[in-house]
Amino acid sequence: MRPIFHSFKTKDLVHIIPRLIVAIILAQTLPFKFSGSEESVWIFEQIGWEPWGRYLIASIETVSTIFLLTNYYIIGAIISLSIISAANFLHFTKLGFIVNDDGGTLFILSIIVIFCSLWIVLYWNMQRVERKTSNFEFQWEDEELLEY
Repeated sequence: MRPIFHSFKTKDLVHIIPRLIVAIILAQTLPFKFSGSEESVWIFEQIGWEPWGRYLIASIETVSTIFLLTNYYIIGAIISLSIISAANFLHFTKLGFIVNDDGGTLFILSIIVIFCSLWIVLYWNMQRVERKTSNFEFQWEDEELLEY
């Protein structure tokens, strides 16, 4: 029996690692949102979404995390990109970059999630285009067109 890492190719890690990064970042915030920690409650009070908005966002992030760990990872990446883009908008407009003296940690994590989610979506699209065009062969009939 071979270890699991032997079944992966290096090119597979290019989209597996960002998926894991996003899933870990989203999953680590879920207990705070569901349990009603002081920081989560304060954040959602500032935007006027406490408590139901906090539960809704946590539920959506849970679904996104589950999708990121399955073959439907593109759906999870699109969901996480949407949710975190909205969170970043709120950082720019209402919350500020430093929330409750966290040194900007939440904002930095949201930027990481945005870049990783965007990478997942773009890489998935590149693979999709590659699959669609892999059987496409173009042959030049006129050699003069190749010369400048």
